[in-house]
Amino acid sequence: MWQTDWAEQSGQTIPPEPPHSSALTPDSVTAAYLLSWTEHCIECAVPDCYALCSLYVQRRDRKCARFKNGIVPNPQYPGLFPYGAEIEFRRWGKLESAFGFGAVTPDRARFLDRGDRSLLKGIRSVSAVLRRLSPYYRLNGAYAVLRERMLQSITRSRKETFDEFVIEVWNLDSNPVRLVLESWQGGPKFRTSITLEPGHNLQRIPAATMKVDLYGEFGVIRAYPENDAEAHLVFSWLDFVKYRRVPEYEAVPGNADSSPPSAISKVKCVIWDLDRTAWDGILGESEADQVSLRPEVLRTMLALDERGILQSVASKNDYDLAWSVLQRLGVAHLFLYPQINWEPKSGNLQRIIQSLNIGVDSCVFIDDSPFERAEVSHELSGIRVLADSDIPSLMERPEFDVPVTKESQQRRAFYVAESERKRESLEYGDRYEAFLKTCKMEATLFRPTEPESIERCLELLHRSNQLNLSTQRYSREDFMALLERPDAVCIGTSCRDRFGDYGIVGFASIVVSDDTLQLKDFVLSCRVAQKKLENAWFQWLSTLASASGYRKISAAYLKTSRNGVLRTALMDSGFVETNKDAAGSNLELAAGAAHPSSDIVSISVDGLTLKPSSAGKPQEFCSDTRESR
Repeated sequence: MWQTDWAEQSGQTIPPEPPHSSALTPDSVTAAYLLSWTEHCIECAVPDCYALCSLYVQRRDRKCARFKNGIVPNPQYPGLFPYGAEIEFRRWGKLESAFGFGAVTPDRARFLDRGDRSLLKGIRSVSAVLRRLSPYYRLNGAYAVLRERMLQSITRSRKETFDEFVIEVWNLDSNPVRLVLESWQGGPKFRTSITLEPGHNLQRIPAATMKVDLYGEFGVIRAYPENDAEAHLVFSWLDFVKYRRVPEYEAVPGNADSSPPSAISKVKCVIWDLDRTAWDGILGESEADQVSLRPEVLRTMLALDERGILQSVASKNDYDLAWSVLQRLGVAHLFLYPQINWEPKSGNLQRIIQSLNIGVDSCVFIDDSPFERAEVSHELSGIRVLADSDIPSLMERPEFDVPVTKESQQRRAFYVAESERKRESLEYGDRYEAFLKTCKMEATLFRPTEPESIERCLELLHRSNQLNLSTQRYSREDFMALLERPDAVCIGTSCRDRFGDYGIVGFASIVVSDDTLQLKDFVLSCRVAQKKLENAWFQWLSTLASASGYRKISAAYLKTSRNGVLRTALMDSGFVETNKDAAGSNLELAAGAAHPSSDIVSISVDGLTLKPSSAGKPQEFCSDTRESR
């Protein structure tokens, strides 16, 4: 529920239009936890702040208004309720809800909300009369305390285990904003931040990962824009939910409900069930030392590893017992971020996918159980689910026909090193940049001329989505023609740090004109995403362009559902949008004007030259020279 007590007129300035469709309908949810979202301040120091804080804005109850118009019900964005909660955050504004309630059906939640808002209409009228007598008469405050106690009494008897925490939010501003979500219960339990692109955003977090007991001791959950940003958002869902189950489902190739939007999109990860899939029978009912992999499963696992396709495990089993069997069978080393427990498999798959930092639609889940396949298909839109009977022909499918290079054959090792990075980064908490500096990351830029490096750069253009400027999937012939273009400079990027070698992680092509460098392609592997390499790269290019006599750098950004992080990196580096439409935007950066990046990444350049502008001398790319960025 939402604290609509102090709602003023809506901040929406666009004309009325048909309601926006939510990605999640109340009919697909059997229960939600009753959260009561209220307006708060991040730096609250009541009551002294009312007199001393320069950001204090008086609300009708004389408390501080950290939202410009309160929490405004907006029927254009229905979700759990027949409206979305529209909020214009001021600096330090935050949403907060305490635990202590219970589970309700969507219909029950809507009934309680209707009753609450009806009572508020009468209370507002009475409060207006009382305020004429004294500004200290606060009927709304008394009702807020009474409402909380009533809701606790009504809902506490029903307890459910929830599948996910769903964040569906519409960003009404023209720029991305990051939203922090955190929970506290006897100490910090969970914290993350997500990028909200302009328009619709949907984020699903497995409820188990938030590590809170909704029916235990006092705790709170909070949501607020990062870095004290102001933001104009409408929340359709901000709730723990339990989904309606599908009792039986057969996921087969070609089934519209189980197939991804593009059947030929390449697979990056296969996630295996164990019982009756990887091996015959059920481990808990068998002698552990008698269990063996099905021959076709072992052949497929080794073939996937040879092609650089990642693998993991999601199995309902005892972890220690199952893992000891995988170790005895000699395949445990193949699996990254294995999830072996008794939780819903959709949540386990979500944790694997988030840990690998890849898209749901690039993963395949193999399970013998129609129920498990149905549960995963229902919860993870876009994932491909297959039965154990599909294993013998798996490697013949076109989505598994991926380029095999030296880089791809080392991909699992790269992710093992990344796992070690993540483990060490936890010791630094919120001081992420401090951790990155200890990694001593080094990048080398070079012209791809060897067959192996050319193949890897082409692979990056085909596989990478998050840090991909144009998302153009070149044919081999077109890519070779690009490498030979006389007006283009093609650059590969390799990287390493103290944990090991990332290999070739990037490719860029730059088309040279009289006074402009046109960044035609720019792609980085998700293995180095948000490690400041992209920022250092853009600063290096900006410095080089200035030294070579060019006036500006331009980049045509083609927007997809996945590459908003690259647009953010471009903007953070100093690029500005010159025009924008639904397909993307054109960005420009004056040569030499990139925002200074930290000294996290050092860049060296090997054997590249850049044609000078019409005024200037030929500029060597400082072969074997290192520059700190």
